[in-house]
Amino acid sequence: MGMRTNVFRRLHRKTVVIDDVIAFVGGINFSSEHNTSYGPEAKQDYAVEVKGPIVADISRYLQNAMGNEQATRRWWGSRSHRPAVNAKPGDAQVLFVYRDNDDHRDDIEVHYLEMLRSAKEDVIIANAYFFPGYRLLREMRSAAQRGVRVRLIVQGEPDMPIVKVGAEMLYNYLVDAGVEVYEYCRRPLHGKVAVKDQQWSTVGSSNLDPLSLSLNLEANLIIHDHQFNQTLRDNLEHLLAKDCQRVQDDKLPPRTWWHLTKSVIVFHFLRHFPAIAGWLPAHTPLLAQVHPPVQPEMETQDRVEANNEGAKP
Repeated sequence: MGMRTNVFRRLHRKTVVIDDVIAFVGGINFSSEHNTSYGPEAKQDYAVEVKGPIVADISRYLQNAMGNEQATRRWWGSRSHRPAVNAKPGDAQVLFVYRDNDDHRDDIEVHYLEMLRSAKEDVIIANAYFFPGYRLLREMRSAAQRGVRVRLIVQGEPDMPIVKVGAEMLYNYLVDAGVEVYEYCRRPLHGKVAVKDQQWSTVGSSNLDPLSLSLNLEANLIIHDHQFNQTLRDNLEHLLAKDCQRVQDDKLPPRTWWHLTKSVIVFHFLRHFPAIAGWLPAHTPLLAQVHPPVQPEMETQDRVEANNEGAKP
């Protein structure tokens, strides 16, 4: 009836492949606010450059996605397949993991869950829009309760105030179990990264919120490499030491029946909202190649004449 019902369905991936040799995957958009030159409001964000066999996997996926990104969703569809693992890992094991609305609806979330279950010593999660489901919250608590140091970095200076309101509803639940929650206050945080122990890391576009985990099209790299883990860990440790404030007991939301009731209602509404929005009618996106603009005839002629004059002896 003339209304756009697919407003919540977004291509949220940030992926580039160059000559099938180099690829970039992360959370950085092509916009001025993601450049340091933007000023104090420039966003803190991450992307990773990769070479090697993983580039062929990313390139192949992007080529296929351009031809069939949105498969028809079946009402009887089962849950997503279990995420793949590298068949022949090299010195650094890198896996390209994506989320779609067909056969890979929760692959990125499953990797986070398995990471938390297998953690032995330390986990740092930096996520700009943090409002995950109960499964991930439960695994964060469980890891902390069995002695793993779990640190969570969220926005302290958010670009959208509602982001902080949602995250604050989860503070009591996490802090009570021993999870350390920090707010990054230097600039808006847009990163979606995590490290575990000495080997596991992830960098990508997926937030841990209802839209990224249930509706958006996302892409992450899962990286098993000690050197990369240490590089990313050093960066996050620097943020924690210099630019973050820990959420202590005196900064937790009030523990009242009203606050608890409000949190439960809002939590379940936001968690189920993507599923409700997902059933709204959606158009099938049509892809068309954009050709270079035609240069004015006068400009083309001037350029040709200038080149010819420069070639004269």
